[in-house]
Amino acid sequence: MAHKYTMTISRLTVDKLGVKLYDRVSAVIAELIANSYDADARSVRVEAPMGELLANKVGDELRDKGFEIVIEDDGIGMTPDEVNDFYLRVGRERRLDPKRGDVSKELGRKVMGRKGVGKLAPFGICQSIELITAGGEKTSGHDLRGKKSTGYVTAHLFLEKNRILKDTDDDYHPRAGDRDGLISPTRGTKLILRNFAHRHVPDIEDFARQVSQRFGIQQASWKIALIDNTKTTSHADRERVVGSFDVELMEDTALFFEQRPAKRAGQEPSYVTKGADGKVREDIPAGVALDNRFYPITGWLGYSKHPYKDDLMAGVRIYCRGKIASQTSIFNRKAGFTGEHDIRSYLVGELHTDWLDEEEDLIQTDRRDILWSHELGRALEEWGQRLVVQLGRIARNPMKKRTWDLFLEVSKIEQKIDRAFPGSDQAPIRDGALGLAKLMAQNLRHDELDDSDHVKSLVQLTMNLAPHVTLNEKLREAAEDVDSPLAVVSQILKTARIAELSAFGLIADERVRVITRVEELKDDSETLEAAMQELITHAPWLVNPQWSPIVSNQTFATLREEFRKLYKKKTGQDLDLTPMSAANKRADFVMEPYEGTVQIIEIKRPSYKIGDDDFGRLNVYVDLMTEFLDANPTFKTQYVGFHITLVCDGVALSSVSRKAFDGLKKDGILTQINWTTFLLRTRKMHEDFLREAEKQKKNAAKDE
Repeated sequence: MAHKYTMTISRLTVDKLGVKLYDRVSAVIAELIANSYDADARSVRVEAPMGELLANKVGDELRDKGFEIVIEDDGIGMTPDEVNDFYLRVGRERRLDPKRGDVSKELGRKVMGRKGVGKLAPFGICQSIELITAGGEKTSGHDLRGKKSTGYVTAHLFLEKNRILKDTDDDYHPRAGDRDGLISPTRGTKLILRNFAHRHVPDIEDFARQVSQRFGIQQASWKIALIDNTKTTSHADRERVVGSFDVELMEDTALFFEQRPAKRAGQEPSYVTKGADGKVREDIPAGVALDNRFYPITGWLGYSKHPYKDDLMAGVRIYCRGKIASQTSIFNRKAGFTGEHDIRSYLVGELHTDWLDEEEDLIQTDRRDILWSHELGRALEEWGQRLVVQLGRIARNPMKKRTWDLFLEVSKIEQKIDRAFPGSDQAPIRDGALGLAKLMAQNLRHDELDDSDHVKSLVQLTMNLAPHVTLNEKLREAAEDVDSPLAVVSQILKTARIAELSAFGLIADERVRVITRVEELKDDSETLEAAMQELITHAPWLVNPQWSPIVSNQTFATLREEFRKLYKKKTGQDLDLTPMSAANKRADFVMEPYEGTVQIIEIKRPSYKIGDDDFGRLNVYVDLMTEFLDANPTFKTQYVGFHITLVCDGVALSSVSRKAFDGLKKDGILTQINWTTFLLRTRKMHEDFLREAEKQKKNAAKDE
């Protein structure tokens, strides 16, 4: 009876479900290496043009460069009949095939392949695959030279992507090669890839790491060798043997998941979790439970000694039957939990979950992730999320120790403290400084340790605070020590002297940093005036090193506002006295209270010379401020007068304006400073202060 319904699958499905999933050279090679493993190969060689681009793009045209990639193994190979039955049957479930089974034929390995599409992975990067394979039982026949020989029958064929991927369901018949049906003295399989897409082959070191990362296999009977076929056999860097993917772990942070053999015949093995100290952790199961079944997990989890240097080592690698199934940083845990930054930067692991594709296949075809939405996937995800939190707690103290060790290394703070407080009586200050530094530094992030300015600031802050903290301790001792108060008081006086000098030094050091910022700003004429006005509001000593900032008071805020109203009334113009009050807008001038006077600070860009218009506005300020103070006795009692500081590099005034300008200077109402004097005078004063502070600190040490 004829079938009423028929399902037709186009060969284009091969492209959509298989080929397009593999677009990176390392992923393609990994699939072919996995096939060699399943074929009981003890050794596989991969020859490729390491570090090369496989094809060039010239406009819209792709030009192949003539390279070949060769993958050759010493496995059991295939006969021509097996090529037809297995290799050319795309998507056939290998493990359900009674002729092939769940384990390899000779070595009993748990086979990696299941879906039957990995053999087509090369078409993700190339157009042509040549297959040469020999296997089966030993037999007699003719070899390549035409002589009678005993060995294994060879299957030799070519597969062409453009012929396979046609919109048809007709059978595809690959072209046979000249070795087809001949006898080979050895078993094994060789694949040659040609006619490439625009893809890049990693250099040999990176390639070796990428391949090792994809396989969690450590067996004496398994070797992968990479060969750079662009180099001669005499070249030292031509070959690399792929090793295990090693990650150096931070001390005392690892958890190990181990299988223990059954105690008696017929019993199932047990699984335990051990801490870094080798003790069993009963609170952390070595697997997940679901529907009255236990799914064991082996491997390890921990913190890397150093932050991730690339994506290969980032997070936890999950393997199924020795082949990577997923890589996850925090098992999809949502952001916002304690220790998240450290976990995302340091968490590493290698877990083996061979049950991921036993009953249902929970691994995506391209092996880039797990189907976490499946109930077993969710169980694994929840187990991992709980483990991440527990590991964060376990690693907290080791992480702090590691951060502190790195800070000691990069900051050289111990040597700096010894130089700053060298005397024997200053030992408490040295101890206090180191304790303060540890308190602040052990919680730093790694990127902060890489910031030399941040580290330097922390060191400086530590050494400035240490004398004050020590002084506080000495005062407490004095309150408690009734037997030798004079000795305690003597130590208090010495410590207080150092604390005072440290405080002055901190202020002066901050001032020099601000001056350095001014020197950087002066070369940017677009932002200089507004930025300088902002700086002077918070650092008035830039104009006069004797000035000290005071806390703003409501009286002066009222004065400023009332003067603005008077200016508007008299001139009809708005006066802006707030630096950076609007984007790209500078204030007309800065007005601040210092030493019982109203200080008006006008800043011009370097090389600017004021003209008559500038002076006209300046003169209006003088007249209106005089009128304002005279008319407001309340303000007059607090501010005896006003003074204008003009920062500019010259004047270009008419004779009348120049005479009035000089008159204001003579009367002490106006001071003009050019930029060179402004910068040199301020920097020199504070650098002298720093040198004097350092000198006094050393003298204090000598006085012991």
